[in-house]
Amino acid sequence: MTIMPCFSRALSLPLAGMLLLSPLMPLSAAPRSTETTRSLALTEDQRMLHVLNRLGYGPRPGDVERVRRLGLRQYIAQQLHPETIDDSAVEARLKRLPMLETPTAELVRLEAEARQMRQEVLRRQGGNLPENPGEALAKLPPEERRQMMERYREVFGDEKRNPRRMVSDLQQAKLLRAVYSERQLQEVMTDFWFNHFNVFAGKNLVRVFLSEYERDAIRPHALGRFEDLLRATAHSPAMLFYLDNWQSVTPDLKLPGRERRPLGGVRPGNGQPGQWPLGRGGFGRGRLGPGGIFNRGGMQRPFPPPAQAGSKPATPPNPGAAQRRQPGINENYARELLELHTLGVDGGYTQKDVQEVARCFTGWSIHQPFGGQRRDRFARPGMPGAADVPPGSFIYRDWAHDQGEKVVLGVKIPAGGGKRDGDMVLTLLARHPSTARFIATKLCRRFVADEPPAGLVARVAATFERTQGDIRACLQTIFESPEFFDPAVYQAKVKTPLEFVASTLRAAGAEITDAQVLTGALARMGMPLYGCQPPTGYKDVAEAWVNTGALLNRLNFALVLASGNLPGVKLPPTASGADSKALIETLLARYVGGSVSETTYRALEDIVGDRTRLKVRTPTTPDNEPDLEEGEAAQADDAGTMAAMPRPRRTPGKAFAPGVNPAMRRYDLALEALAQADAPLPLTAQLTGLILGSPEFQRR
Repeated sequence: MTIMPCFSRALSLPLAGMLLLSPLMPLSAAPRSTETTRSLALTEDQRMLHVLNRLGYGPRPGDVERVRRLGLRQYIAQQLHPETIDDSAVEARLKRLPMLETPTAELVRLEAEARQMRQEVLRRQGGNLPENPGEALAKLPPEERRQMMERYREVFGDEKRNPRRMVSDLQQAKLLRAVYSERQLQEVMTDFWFNHFNVFAGKNLVRVFLSEYERDAIRPHALGRFEDLLRATAHSPAMLFYLDNWQSVTPDLKLPGRERRPLGGVRPGNGQPGQWPLGRGGFGRGRLGPGGIFNRGGMQRPFPPPAQAGSKPATPPNPGAAQRRQPGINENYARELLELHTLGVDGGYTQKDVQEVARCFTGWSIHQPFGGQRRDRFARPGMPGAADVPPGSFIYRDWAHDQGEKVVLGVKIPAGGGKRDGDMVLTLLARHPSTARFIATKLCRRFVADEPPAGLVARVAATFERTQGDIRACLQTIFESPEFFDPAVYQAKVKTPLEFVASTLRAAGAEITDAQVLTGALARMGMPLYGCQPPTGYKDVAEAWVNTGALLNRLNFALVLASGNLPGVKLPPTASGADSKALIETLLARYVGGSVSETTYRALEDIVGDRTRLKVRTPTTPDNEPDLEEGEAAQADDAGTMAAMPRPRRTPGKAFAPGVNPAMRRYDLALEALAQADAPLPLTAQLTGLILGSPEFQRR
């Protein structure tokens, strides 16, 4: 369900052009100001706006004045050292999200308990796992149903400890930090590195390890040394589970305490004859076919691509079942480590390097990720290397490691090195010139332009090599460069949905009491937080986000926010008055620094001329957005049995699919209420929504 503006004939062309076509036009379109900002140096106010939009998620009311008093150089210096900034206010807001600080071992236990209860309900009812456990619970005899509900309350205490909140709390926390944190650069870099080292919350147990991954692996190293960050992600159970390295073992594995023949071979998906081909392009780019390594009995596509007419999707083998049959080396992490995390696709490595790196990381695993309630062939009592290790923690198993000699990028790694093999590879990759160029390019693309200047990339890469990967030094090189303040890159980056939503909330001075509906809005815009399936992460270029449907979704959000119709979000009183021209100028100054194109300004004047022109209606569901499956809408909003008894998804990862997530449903209802309103929005809300949905605001 989407809201679409419905315009009169006189208004449709200029307003639709302003909202949907202008972002696709060249950035050289002259602003309404007489200043030719594209050819002259930026003014001091523009420099401050530029810094607030690039180093953070945009200005809040009063931020420009605060930066002016502090000084631009001092503000940048503070952001580069977030430990000097008091951020207790946002930390207080996060206290109402209890899952954030829950130890991983406890999350593993809760997830195991929830899984066991789901299975028991279905077993008692006589159903199968794909059946909805809420429905199965309702079919139980009253006494058995009462017993199960009492057991649920004993295990989870209240809804705040429900395992379904693991991802929801993280999503809300990310958005709250983006909106309220004073450490804006740290939040930008935490998101940047999470996207660089992406893991998908929809893959089985990854959600259990997400809090620890962002809290302990990403955030502390976001402005530190790249090698430390790389090492932390390599040891993270989230990464080990996501890319299946936790099950990667030497081909001639012999389990301790028993003699058995070698189990040779590699895991499916490693390009071996007769197996599903990998290709070179990565997940979603020809590797393993639809669903990739995530396909354990069902596809996991948060946003299914439209099917081609007359075609049938290929059916890949089930890697999960095959992996259980044939333990061996898994190359998934090795390939992404080289291609996406360090060297880049053109970094000079070969398929042989991938294989050798995979051998180096055999034995890097997770201790009892399923909480001991599921059989783990590699974690039996009495086996070495598991003493005093909490469930869900990193563990190195020497007996599962390939102890032979390896050669990676021409560097010999001696035999018998054990865990040191993987550590040597991480150091080698972190200090490689190709890694310096790859990381420098991504940083310059994020902070400067989609096509970053080659000279700046070279200087940042040189800083990376000279400082052995000091991220803060690389950023300082960018922020002190003339390219960073070049008028040609001012407002030249299109905001991602996260940046757009956070910046609108900051600009409007919003007070958020419940961020769930906002996470639903982000999912509707195509960016569910922690819901990017491929390890490439979300793209940071305009072409990924600029299309008619995406821009229309942004306009919908801006209008529903300005209307005050979002549950859990309150806006302060806005400007009003009889002088409409003064009102436009006030709102433009507040949200976009006062400078917009003539097309945008004329569209705003047209709204003032006829306040009934801007209406909303609910169109039909787009072809590429499936309707809710029968009964799913009711299940998503049922606060009774469904809240009490977590249910398995019919398709893994379905919580991130359009129309299924309860947060998305809440957002849809807010849009629906706005669409069905009889009276047009107040003038101030119309103007505010159109300005926030304008091309000028959507750029940073």
